[in-house]
Amino acid sequence: MNKRLITSVIAVAAGGYLLWQYLTPVEIVAVHDGDTILVRHFPYLKSRQIAWWEANKTVIQAKYGIPSRSDDDYYSVVIMDFGEGYRIDGDTDQDSNLLCFDDMSVDARCIEKYPRLWIRFSQNTGLLYR
Repeated sequence: MNKRLITSVIAVAAGGYLLWQYLTPVEIVAVHDGDTILVRHFPYLKSRQIAWWEANKTVIQAKYGIPSRSDDDYYSVVIMDFGEGYRIDGDTDQDSNLLCFDDMSVDARCIEKYPRLWIRFSQNTGLLYR
């Protein structure tokens, strides 16, 4: 009896977590350097990430101007997890995993490098998702 109750509680908790993950909308926190999008609640599965990009790329293009194509029709977009927010770069080995944005004038302008999806397009290779 106890094993069934424990199993049921774990199953309900896991199902609730997965449902929460599925229903929580992706939040665009910031856009930097014309090719980096910082997000919260980005899907874990690559297929859902690509589906989100395909469903929202027109809105992102209209609002943020991303992706911006170069003269040879190339573009690259990196979607990164915002994580715990902006941090100050301390110039230590521990901070070597930080990506800092020069388009910000405040001290806390770095985030941990945690890319979630990389989208590239070129005439030679076509559209690539990583």
